[in-house]
Parts: sequence; C-alpha cells; structure tokens
Amino acid sequence: GIRMMKAADIKRYHDHNYHLSNMGAIVSLPKTMALPGVLKTMNTILNRLQPKDEPKVLYKDVPVFEPATTGTVKTVEYPSANEQDGGIMSFSLPATLDMPVQEEIMMNGFLSTFAGDAGTNLYKIFIDSKTKEIDLGAKMVFGNVDNHKGMPVSFGLTDVKPANLTQENAMRAWDRIQKELKAIAGYTDGSPELLAFNARFKNELTDARRGLAKLTNTPPLFGARNTFSTWYEQLEEMQKVKGFRKSLIMIPEFNTIDAMVASGKNFWPAYFAKWKLMNVSPYIVMAKANSQLLQQQEAAAKARAAEQVELLKTKYGVTDDQEAIRKYKADYDANTLALENASLGIKVKFIDHPPLTLDDQLDYKVSTLAHNIPMVTSTFGNVTGATTGLALSLDKIPQDKLVYLAIMPNLLTQVGLYKNGKAIPYEEMNQMQRKEILSLNAYYSNNFRTKRSELVVNGAGNNITESQAAVGWMNDVLNHPYWRAGNLPRMRDVTNQALGNLRKRMSGREESWVNDPGGAMRAQGLPLYMATNSFLTREHNVLRLRWMLMDAGTPAEKALTMETLTSLSQLDHATRDEYKSLLTAMRTGRAPASALPGELNSLLAKFNDMEGAAKKTIQEAVADLEATLIQIPDASLGADWKFLNLQMRNDLNQGAETTLANLDEVRKMILHTGNARMFMIGSKAGQSALQSPVNNLIATLSTQPQTKIQYSTARLIDERYKKRSGSNDRPVFSGLVNANSATGVFMNTASLVSYSDTANGKIYDFLAGLLFGGGGKQSVYTKTTGAGLSYSTGVGANPGSGLFSYYAERTPLLPQTLAFVIDEIKKTPNDPAMREYIISLAVGGSRASSAYETRGEAIAADLADGITPERVRTFRKKVLELRKSPDLMTEVYKRKDAMYERILPGYGAKMSNAPDGIFFVIGPEKQMAAYESYLQAKEGADTKLVRLWGRDFWMEE
Repeated sequence: GIRMMKAADIKRYHDHNYHLSNMGAIVSLPKTMALPGVLKTMNTILNRLQPKDEPKVLYKDVPVFEPATTGTVKTVEYPSANEQDGGIMSFSLPATLDMPVQEEIMMNGFLSTFAGDAGTNLYKIFIDSKTKEIDLGAKMVFGNVDNHKGMPVSFGLTDVKPANLTQENAMRAWDRIQKELKAIAGYTDGSPELLAFNARFKNELTDARRGLAKLTNTPPLFGARNTFSTWYEQLEEMQKVKGFRKSLIMIPEFNTIDAMVASGKNFWPAYFAKWKLMNVSPYIVMAKANSQLLQQQEAAAKARAAEQVELLKTKYGVTDDQEAIRKYKADYDANTLALENASLGIKVKFIDHPPLTLDDQLDYKVSTLAHNIPMVTSTFGNVTGATTGLALSLDKIPQDKLVYLAIMPNLLTQVGLYKNGKAIPYEEMNQMQRKEILSLNAYYSNNFRTKRSELVVNGAGNNITESQAAVGWMNDVLNHPYWRAGNLPRMRDVTNQALGNLRKRMSGREESWVNDPGGAMRAQGLPLYMATNSFLTREHNVLRLRWMLMDAGTPAEKALTMETLTSLSQLDHATRDEYKSLLTAMRTGRAPASALPGELNSLLAKFNDMEGAAKKTIQEAVADLEATLIQIPDASLGADWKFLNLQMRNDLNQGAETTLANLDEVRKMILHTGNARMFMIGSKAGQSALQSPVNNLIATLSTQPQTKIQYSTARLIDERYKKRSGSNDRPVFSGLVNANSATGVFMNTASLVSYSDTANGKIYDFLAGLLFGGGGKQSVYTKTTGAGLSYSTGVGANPGSGLFSYYAERTPLLPQTLAFVIDEIKKTPNDPAMREYIISLAVGGSRASSAYETRGEAIAADLADGITPERVRTFRKKVLELRKSPDLMTEVYKRKDAMYERILPGYGAKMSNAPDGIFFVIGPEKQMAAYESYLQAKEGADTKLVRLWGRDFWMEE
C-alpha cells in the first residue's frame, strides 16, 4: 500500500544511515593551522554530535555476484526517434584483476596510448581516414580500467553505424584488437616500433604526473558542486602504498616506470599476461537506437501511474480515480502545512560581514600592453606556473562568413601545424604538447547582455618553463594551423567528430544542454552569439563545413553527385514516410517495403546504377538527410528537404580549396590588436617571466584598422517561424520539440535588476525574486523536488545577467509542475524570518574558493562586460543597508505576486503583456499539447504554443 512520508520517516532514515561509523572525511588545512589543534577540535565536535558509538545495521547481506558467461554478446537498445543514431560497441574483460598502484598507473597510461586520441593504435585502425583498416562508421575509440573490485578493462568504439552493430563485426573488431596487442607484445627489445610506442607511453605518464602536480596546486573545492571524487580516489590509491610517509603524487611509482621505459626492453608481454588482455573472450555489448522504446516507455509510465491510483483507491476506500487523488493531495498538503508551521519563524542569522564583491580576496591588476591591449593579471603567490589567455572579439567578421566559426576552436587546436615550411601532423603536435605544457585550449566566450562574443585561446604550465612554452603554443595554433590540402583527411575527421557530438547533444542529460536553446531564444537577434554558442545553429553550420571540405572524387564524379543532389531537391512534394522509405532503400540497397511515387522510384533506380565516389558521396548525403529529418517540422518539410539538398550541393560545389582559403581569411580577420584583450594568472615571478612570450604573441597581431560589422538584428527563430507559418505575430509561448524525451523542461526568463540598479524599489524587487530561490525550506527547489515534480529546478534573480528566471527539467507533466509551483508560492505565508535567508542569497555569492584560473579569467570577463568590483560593491552595500530596515520584509512581500507572475504563466497577469518575457519549454508533443491546453485555460482560448524544431535555429545566408 501507500503511506504518506512524514518528518519522523526522514529522521528514522537519517538515524540509520547518517552516523560517524558510516562516514569519512578529507580535510584541507592552510599552513597557519596546526594539525594537533585541528584534530582536537574536530574530535570535540564529533563527540558532541554523536556521543555514543552504537553499532548500526547498514545493509542486508549483499547477494553473491554472479557474472555472465565469458564471451557473452548482447545488443541492448536505447530509445531514440532516429534509429540511425550511432551506437556503441564495447568489449569488457572479466573482473579478475587486483593491481598495485604502479600497475594501475601503467595500465591507465597504456590504455591512453593504445586506445584514445588521434595518435593511438586503435584510432589508426578504426577511425583515421588515411589509415583505417575496418570501417564501422565509428568516430572515436576508448579504453579504460575501472578502479573498483576486479578492475575490469574495457575497449570500445563510439558512433558505430547501426547496420554495423553485428556480432560478426564485433568479432572482427575484437580479433583486430587482439592482433594489435600481439604485435606490441612481439616488439623486440630496442626496436624502432617499441621505442616509438614507449615514447608515446612516456608522454602519457608525463601528462598524468603533470595533472597530479596541478591537483596539489589547486584549491580542493570541498563542498562545491561537480568536484566529483578526485581527492577521495587519490587518497584511496595512497592507502594501497606501503609505509607511513607516502608521495601524494606517486613519485616513486612514476620513477620506477620511467626506468623501465629507459631500459629499452619490451616489458609489455609480461604485463599483458598479468592483466589477462590476450587470448580471452570478452563480454561484448552493443548499444543500438530503437524508436519503439519511446512508446514503450510512455506505456510503462501510464501503467505505473494506474497501479498507484489503484493502491490509493484501496487506501482511501473509494472507487473513483480523481477522488482518490484528491484525498491523497489533501493528506500531502496537510503534512506539508504541519512541517511549514513547525518551521515558521525559525531565525537563522546570516554572517555580519559578507563578501562585498564577487571575489574580495583576489589580488588583480589592470594594465595596458602594446597597441592598447588590456591585460588583467591575477596574482597568487603559491602558484608555481601560470595560465595566459588571449580573447579576440569576433565582431569584424561579415555575417556571410559566420559559418566558418562553427568549429574554429577545434580546427585551431586539433589538426596540426604548418610552420617554417614544415608540416607537423596533429599526432606529432599532440605528443609535443604532452611533453612540454600542462594545457592548451580554445573556446568561445559570450555574453548576450553586452553582446560580447570572443574566441579565447589559453595555455598553462606547472612551472615557468612550461608556462612560457604554452604561450608559444598559443602563438603557433593561432598563426600556423595546418589548414592545407595535404591535411584535409584530418580536418574532415575533426569536422565529422564535431558533427556527431552536436547531433548527440539532445540525447544527454537535460541539465547538460537545455540552457543552451533557452539562452538562444533570448539572444536570437545576435548572429555572433548564435553562430558560436547555440549548438543547434552550430550543428547546421558544421554540416555545411563537412560538405565544403568533402572529397567528391574526379570532376566527372563531382558533377554526377551535384546532379543527383539537384534531382533529390526536386522531390519536394513527398511525404515524410516516402522520404524515409527512399533514404532507407538508398542506405541498405534493399527495395522499399511499399511502392514509391514515380519520381522517387526513378531516382532510386538511377542511384542503384551509380558507382564509385559519386555513389559514396550520395550515401553520405543519405546519412545526413536521415539525421536531419528529425529536426524539420511537417509544415515546411518539402521546402526544407529542397533547401538541405541544394545547400549540400552548393557547399560541395564550393570545394575544399576555396573553403580552406575562406577559413584562413576569417582567422586573419580575428587576429587584430583591436580585437584583443588578455588575462594572466600566476605568481609575480611567473608574470615577469612571461612578458617576452606575451610580447611576441602580440607582435603577430595585425594593427590594420577594421570596421565593426553591423549585423542583422532580426530575431532568427521568430522570423523562421513566421516564414513557415505565414503568421506576422511574434510568438509569446514557444517550445522546442524533443521527441527523445518523455518529460518536460521550463526555461522562462524576464528582465529584472542589474548591478547598476540601486534604487530602493529595484532592490526590493530583486529580494522579492529571491524569496523562493536557493535550496531553503520554502524554495521552489525544495518544494518541487520533494513532491517529485522535477529533477532539478528553481527560481532566481541574477544581477549579472539582469534576468529573473524559472527553470525546471524532467517534469512529469509541464502544467502539473507549473500549477504546483504557483500554488505553493501563493499559499506560502509571509515569514519575517526569511529576511536573513534572502540577504544571504543576495550577497553570499563569491568565487573565492574556486580554482585560481577560474577566478582570474572571470574577473577579466567581468571587467570586459562592465561588471566592476566597484559596481558590485555599491549594489551589495545597498542590499546590506536595506537589511537593517524594519520595513524590509513588508516591502518584499508586497512585491511577491507582481514579481512571480512575470515568469510563471497562469500566476496572474497575462503574458501577452510581458514583451520582454521568454516563455520557453522543451519536450515531446505530449508535453506540448498538455501545456498548450493549460495556457489556453489561463491566457485565452486562442493562445498558441508555437512548436519549434532544430531547423528553426539554422542560419541562412
């Protein structure tokens, strides 16, 4: 049966599970705190918390683990609306290992050398366009070892074409992996092959050592979100090392391995045997997309709900479903009210001297380099190395060239160098970096409020020599990328991998991607932002680059391909099912299940007669069309089919040579002194040592004057909707259709208060926006997750962005969750004790505990956006002044309803009167239909929820 959970139930659970004998602790102390005193104080605190060390039953006996039979092969399916999504082919070995730390280090280094990035053995065999022996359509390879009991080792391929996920192909792949392992085991001592492999292995070790050294020179971030278990796992590893004094960064173990490598002997056969990597039957698991599972999930959810309703009817002795649910809700509300009344008036005092800026302790300085380039240096005396960053504004790039920004960071850092007339392939470049520096990164930095869009390149080292080398590498990738015809295979591989990753983005955890389209809805009038930040916009642009860089064979084969794409474009009156049937027949070579219309059938016959490069290129078009059809709405299906085929034809016609020239032109537009700002994080000695490399980097930037581009301000998504719908009205409510999901997402925002707004009324508005923020007792987060109506959720006001927002993801049903939130906010009684809570949210945020590099880069970006510490300090001081006002909570609660009706449709005022509001949801059609019905009930019968698709985010020239 069902029983209402009460406070006593929660307390009982805590008593059984949250006690000292079931916990551990890792403590990080500054040198100023003596260890004996700290231990004594902690002992006193813990004894006060739990004076009796009573034995408690933690778990029932865990059943004996029974592994499957060695050699088991299984294909598992996952739900996806596109059954041509790439799958995974994984090979796992039996969990029978128990390695000491030194062997774990060796194993991890070996797997990174054997099965990882572009220089590894398996990448060359399965992925690299120039060298691959077995083409399964895979985009990446991996190898890893699990540190838990039995330490199973796995190898695998990602993005394998579904048709290739067969037992036969899996055995072919495993046999080839075994062959490669045997080849390494057979290298003779001192042979060139062994020395080359071990040189790469040693570089992996160097990289791992450098990472551990960096870990110990970084704030531990205990308690912060997304710090994971790195320190816990590292200390667990140390426990395996004998002796009292141990090296936190495993120096003796690494030194022993280095000596083995230096010997020139082939030690791998003995370790392969010990690790049982060879002559073994693996467990093979293949993951494959299945669209039918989406319907099965929906049916299963309905069945679970029906089962629970039956239990409720039994519990309450009623026969009507809705009456049972009403009685359950009444009980739930009564329990909630009792808990709230018990906590009403409980006062918790916030600290007297909260941080007045976003980073009070930061020691930073602003200076000006040559050509008036601003430099923000952040000084940390204990940092042994330094991080240097160069941010380059993109606002001089013409709008018709924005397509080339789609993966500019990848093309700068992942394809190699061409320097002094010599080509340095990516594999070689990568090995050089592993030997010389801590890191080199390129990415985009955007702020929709200030319309800032930049390319950022930064490099770091663990010591001064590495840090100087890192700036040199920044110089090289910016000025000497290997964008030449001889390196097109690598550029194509990088482009295809990027496209695959973007296509999979909406299959990941919602919290990892939903903010992106939500932000794009607000920033859709900023072409630079869309081209560099919106993954749906970038996906289409990367698809275009793929076709611009494609090898179409001889001129005659290219002409035939273009002719066929033109013919495909003319099939713009078919249905979705007819397109699917045509594409399936072209992909599989089998006749369609049902007859195709004449034009489609004629083209299929023509395609079947094609040969060579032209047929192969059209097969690539088929794959792209199948992957993209899911993004196209029925309302514009024919027009978009035509558009896509003509776009591929025109991009292919442009040719790789012109594309390379255009990429280089855009790169040169970026490399100007007028676009540049810099930041540096390190000690004073490090900063001084980097002056010369930084000056050399700046000297490569052009000083020629440039004109800032006046981009179109048209709202890309709204205009696209108007074009396909024939409507002239700007959408008020919109939703991105995500057929792969069962749940819904809210991303509602409205302008509120920025750091420049210090009038009393504005501060009261801001504090009212925090009443139900955070994770406190009355927060939207606590209430909604407690009711099981969202996985992650919350409301909040951010003076940095100037936005007031409501966010909820994985909601069972959009209107149910929204109605619950509105009801909870409306009925929550005014509680004067919330004063200190909202003040803590208003001024409690600080970056002081973050990584040094995060802090230094953030202050530089803040200054570029005009968010100066002085401005933040003025704002926070005003908040703290009002903290003393006896009328504070009266004024705050007076504004409550006016604030929350701005982001919660159905709360009060109609959203058609909120021109600045973005009311955006994500989910499948089931969620859209339910939410639209809710809106019509609240806003008016003619209210429309505009369905958006990935297609609506594409940029068109």
